Amino acid sequence: MTRKLLHLSLTALLLAFCHAAWAANDDVTIDLSQQGYGNAEVVTTVTQSPVTLTFDKAEGSYAPTYYNTGPGVRIYKGNTLTVTAGGTRDISKIVMYFAGSNYSPTEANFTVGCGQAQLGTTTTWSGLAPSVTFTRVNESSHWRLSKLVVCIASPALPEVTSITQLRQQESGTQVRLTFSRDNQGNIQWVEEGDNTYAYVRDNGMAVRFTNFLPDDAGWHTDAGGALIGSVDGEYKFINGMPEFTHISTSIADSILCLDNWQYTPPTLVTDLSDLQGTDYRADYVVLEGVFLTDDGEGNYTIVSGDTELPMTNRFGVSDIIPDDLRGRIFQIHGILGTTDDGSASRLYYTQIDEMMPDLTLSEDRYDNATTLATFDNRNVKIHVQRPMLTGKWNTLCLPFDIYGFSEIVSSAKLAELTGFNDYTNTLEFTSAEDLKAGVPYLVFPREDVDEIVIMGTTLHNEVTPVDFGTWEMRGVFSPTTLYAGDTGVLFLGADNTLYYPSVTNDLKAFRAYFTTTSSANAASICIDGMTTDIRVADIDGYAGTGKIYNVSGQFMGTTTSGLQKGVYVRDGNKVIIR
Repeated sequence: MTRKLLHLSLTALLLAFCHAAWAANDDVTIDLSQQGYGNAEVVTTVTQSPVTLTFDKAEGSYAPTYYNTGPGVRIYKGNTLTVTAGGTRDISKIVMYFAGSNYSPTEANFTVGCGQAQLGTTTTWSGLAPSVTFTRVNESSHWRLSKLVVCIASPALPEVTSITQLRQQESGTQVRLTFSRDNQGNIQWVEEGDNTYAYVRDNGMAVRFTNFLPDDAGWHTDAGGALIGSVDGEYKFINGMPEFTHISTSIADSILCLDNWQYTPPTLVTDLSDLQGTDYRADYVVLEGVFLTDDGEGNYTIVSGDTELPMTNRFGVSDIIPDDLRGRIFQIHGILGTTDDGSASRLYYTQIDEMMPDLTLSEDRYDNATTLATFDNRNVKIHVQRPMLTGKWNTLCLPFDIYGFSEIVSSAKLAELTGFNDYTNTLEFTSAEDLKAGVPYLVFPREDVDEIVIMGTTLHNEVTPVDFGTWEMRGVFSPTTLYAGDTGVLFLGADNTLYYPSVTNDLKAFRAYFTTTSSANAASICIDGMTTDIRVADIDGYAGTGKIYNVSGQFMGTTTSGLQKGVYVRDGNKVIIR
């Protein structure tokens, strides 16, 4: 199918638009010498949409026959010629050209079923009828008809100036649809086949044009073209899809088709629930941040939250969908169509692109593990809400690598556990440049940190504990319960002190804790060979030798050495340090 694309400047466009308004008509010219007939071939029917010529022997002795001499179709005594307009339209004028005065209609050999005719070598009939029949009577000679021009009357149809108004009509209504400069019909997608479909949208809504180019008039464009002008057609709502079937000779006879003029971009839809009704039917939409599921038989469903939308490859798109859909997020383009029975929405996709997910993980969220399992080993943009205060040491464990940690996170000092000295009972840490996924660290920020943002990285769902001797340091990606009285577990408190849990409470996510089987009551921590101010609370303090209550009446211990002002609880009660 040949395409002719018009590239017009604005001035040329306005001139072309005016010319189309003056020159547009529904005249159909049929040259009988150009139909490919052989000499002496009997002629019965000639069709040039939407006009049909029917030649009939009727009461005659000879059938209408084409001869090269003339040239034309010879219509003998008793023969008839019927001219019919297609659809529901009327014929207003017929001009017939005959080969000489001896072979043209006269009052003696001509009758017509309706209207009036001026007879001669050029015979003109005028009237208003869907079908006109001419009969050759009396004389024994014949007419030699070489050409006809049939003028189709423009019907008195109701006019609509937008697709929104069109879709307010009852199904089966014939209207004249007019697109203007300010409300052009944007061709969103052209689906070619036996009956070409074009999905067209103006400033308000969309409709599927059917019978868009039935005879390939050579006047059309691909997606991105714009329609300006008027076209007559019938609106129908068929199986959930709004359709408009034009009924003129050619859509090019009455409407301009321009390439990419004031193009309106596709509709961006982020909520699938918006697509469950009919408002977006026939619209080209773009869905962002959606998932795909597969039933194992090649049938895909778009998923966003609790809403699902089936999709189908109606247009034969060659985009490859990955086999492993787990944790993959997509941007999907397509026409909003219907299921086979028209009862529900379905996307006829035209393009599928995988997107990088933008995830937010929080220290308080218990579903971090679910999110990490879903996106394990996927490239993502990531926001981790893990506050860290300057002037103190923090534990940190993240599900992704950070290379050049101090340059990205607050010029922070990063240290990893590299050994345990049994002789001195010392946990040994060494400065590190890079943070590895799942590995626990100590961090000393130079500025307060609210969240850690990485615009592109690979998630890893596994934690990697580090152990030396009787000590282990283990990170957590979700809040984790530490149980009261467990003297094998220590966590880093707000005052650079490692505490045994005195109450059952949750350690927030993206931190780390220590476990030990050592019987020693204390241990020291050094970083790069230098002892830090991090200290380990005396385990005997949790054996019941002293209790601490607050001023509200809670029992308070007898030893407060090293503790700052605040509320303290021991032997299964909460400790608050300010």
